[in-house]
Amino acid sequence: MTSTPDAQNRALHLQAGLDRSLAWEEGDSVRYVVAELSASGPTVERADTPALNLSLAIDISGSMQGDKIEAARQAALAVAEALGPRDRLSIIAFDGTAELRLDTRPMNEAGRKAAAAAILSLESRGYTNLFDGWLMAAERVALAMAQSPQASHRVLLLSDGQTNQGETDHSEIARHVGALLERGVVTSALGIGDGYDEELLGAIAEAGGGNLHDAAEANEIGVVALGELQAGRAALVERVSLRLSVPANVRAEVVGPWSHVAVPGAIEVLAGSIMPESTRKIVFRLHCSSGVTGSSILLGLTASGTSPAGDALIEAAPVEVDLRLARSHENNAQPRDMARSLAVVEAWQADAIRRAVRMNRDGEHNAATFFIKRELNWMEFYARGVPGTETLINELILVERRVSDNWSERTRKEMFNTVRKRSRGEAELNFRRRPTISDQFS
Repeated sequence: MTSTPDAQNRALHLQAGLDRSLAWEEGDSVRYVVAELSASGPTVERADTPALNLSLAIDISGSMQGDKIEAARQAALAVAEALGPRDRLSIIAFDGTAELRLDTRPMNEAGRKAAAAAILSLESRGYTNLFDGWLMAAERVALAMAQSPQASHRVLLLSDGQTNQGETDHSEIARHVGALLERGVVTSALGIGDGYDEELLGAIAEAGGGNLHDAAEANEIGVVALGELQAGRAALVERVSLRLSVPANVRAEVVGPWSHVAVPGAIEVLAGSIMPESTRKIVFRLHCSSGVTGSSILLGLTASGTSPAGDALIEAAPVEVDLRLARSHENNAQPRDMARSLAVVEAWQADAIRRAVRMNRDGEHNAATFFIKRELNWMEFYARGVPGTETLINELILVERRVSDNWSERTRKEMFNTVRKRSRGEAELNFRRRPTISDQFS
């Protein structure tokens, strides 16, 4: 792989540490590792950014009729107009089946005219085969990679409904999306209205190394779609993955909304794209076993990604974290890292609320109440004395009080997306202020 000077000037940075550096020698201690990923690189002009090989997969099922389909047309037209002659655009429309409307055309004057004709012909109809729509869009991007290898290869999926045709299993769909990411195709998703499946679109975006966006109203679709396009151009490093290596006597798990794979002795997390002046914090929970006083549990972290043009592998300097086993009095008296403890509570709260949203939708009100009360008790104990956790705890108290109610779909969407973006460090692209969890239940 031959890298350009621009790619050679980009760097991926990894920092990591523990919330507490000691664990009890008798075992059963729970500790947290917080990894922080950031990137640096040159600020480039629009003309110097990598070419985009973009495919829009647009839901045209019956539920998209009226304002939604018109807004989707206008958003697609705006995207086509924002692209340049070096960029390629494909358009796939899907309802019960997928249909290719525009096939990897350069966005020169003729290409934009062809794109406009394809977009303006979109009409709503039928059921929703989301997987086939995404798959055809991804295939067009993958096939065009040979023509433009040094480009950013991306799919943007727009949908307002639940997939009810073709492949519908969330984990299977996410597996296919992850396989295309390994080939260099990034997938982001835009959920429209209140009826889309946020868990499925979230899983697609996480496995695809992209972002999940929410447009509550039709007039928000264009703003978010263009924002995603601009974010794709601004990324410093794409397809970033983080690996935590642990010894056999430690069990580790990821806390928060991250696509990950557990392999013997390690967890590999997909962190997605790293934007300028942003940091992604990934939290791991460690379950420690007993050992000899003073002995160390050595943890290793590595991270790597690619340049947006796909022409260089970018690796961060590896980091080692040392967790030492201590007697009870030393363990109990140790200080804690407050900033990392705050990151733990943010990720933990996001996990709890996402599960509460799912249980509320499924009507499991009693189980949801029990679950949130249990998480709240543990989290309050952990967060005691940690500055900045008060709002997070108060939000979870409000959820505990109201989780037995029948929430509206919009409430579920807002809560899911609020905690997801906060814990992943993702920017909100919508011009509308997203209501806080406190707003939802005031």
